[in-house]
Amino acid sequence: MTTVEDEPGARIEQPSLVDLAAEKIRDLVLAGTLKPGERVREAWLSGQLGISRPPLREAIRVLIHQGLLERMPRRGISVVSLTETDIRDIYSLRSVLDRFALELSVPVKDAAMLEPLREAVAEMRATTASGEHAAYVQANRKFHLGLIRLGGNGRLTMTYEILMNQMQLLMSINLSRESAADREVGVRRHEELLAAIESGELTRALAALAAHGERRFLQVEPDHSHR
Repeated sequence: MTTVEDEPGARIEQPSLVDLAAEKIRDLVLAGTLKPGERVREAWLSGQLGISRPPLREAIRVLIHQGLLERMPRRGISVVSLTETDIRDIYSLRSVLDRFALELSVPVKDAAMLEPLREAVAEMRATTASGEHAAYVQANRKFHLGLIRLGGNGRLTMTYEILMNQMQLLMSINLSRESAADREVGVRRHEELLAAIESGELTRALAALAAHGERRFLQVEPDHSHR
């Protein structure tokens, strides 16, 4: 991040060019413009984003670290391609981390910490109505990161953020196959989970988490093709 000094003692942080490039590349992946297993070509990306190679390469390194891109021997950089085993590993670990966060935080002592979850659910409902898949995925990310942050464990949050990048990729693939009715069910499950957390009853929150699930996101075809 770069900083701008506004007045003595005040510092305003702004996204760096690398941050912005990483965000734009992530958007291309989540929108399906760059597909799992597809090679990432620097020349094309440089033209699309209107930036030079040095910050672009740094942005690519950031996304490799975050698990969204990968460096393949003799093939260069490509969008990560996940096996069925990878997918099951990701979602089983996510389930454990979500549960741990709830056990740490419910009942929630600071009601203000629930606001990001409420905003995320509202955004999920709005994007379901408008059919904006990439925006729905981002809202889902916001919800689950908000849930994890309730636990107040920084290392838990860092671990989850890396996991969420690959989960977003899976979600973007599957959302293109789902009907509006399917997405509506997903929104309702998040609403029910939020209501259970707001109740302050840990048993109810854990039951809602178990019912919430994301099992439909395990239905990824081996070749990752779209229907």
